[in-house]
Amino acid sequence: MQTFNKLLPNNKNELLEQTNYEMYNLDLMRKVFPRIIGEFDQIYKRKQRKPQIRDIIALYFYLLSYVDGKHTLESGEKSDRFGASFPARQKIASDLGVAEKRIKQLVDILLANGLLLDVKDVWSGTNRYKWYFVSFCPRISDDGYIVSEDGEKIVPDLSVYK
Repeated sequence: MQTFNKLLPNNKNELLEQTNYEMYNLDLMRKVFPRIIGEFDQIYKRKQRKPQIRDIIALYFYLLSYVDGKHTLESGEKSDRFGASFPARQKIASDLGVAEKRIKQLVDILLANGLLLDVKDVWSGTNRYKWYFVSFCPRISDDGYIVSEDGEKIVPDLSVYK
């Protein structure tokens, strides 16, 4: 079998050799987020005092950057957190400059559009945590919808934008 060395721009080759590196589907930025923003703009036709939808982009990539990729615990057991992202709401708000009260709506929009697979409330003693299971979105339709493993477009209920 023959292998090819692909020429990469700028310092991408160096990045690929590092350990703290992830890929994302480019059609998220080219198709999915523009579609979501367009749907949102159709609901909020006014220009002033319109809620900011663009924060879903920062929130999606923020959660994606915190996904737990450790499948097996040191004890040898499977980790329940594998694939979950679990930064505290206060940390998300502080790091992204988003009001805490807006995070739930933004999460609901990501969930309705298939960018999040699931959100779980997890209790550890008296502490409650949210685990966000982020989709890497391997399948995206030409019109900007996430496509499920079953081949179905994930079309959101537009009431989630309100």
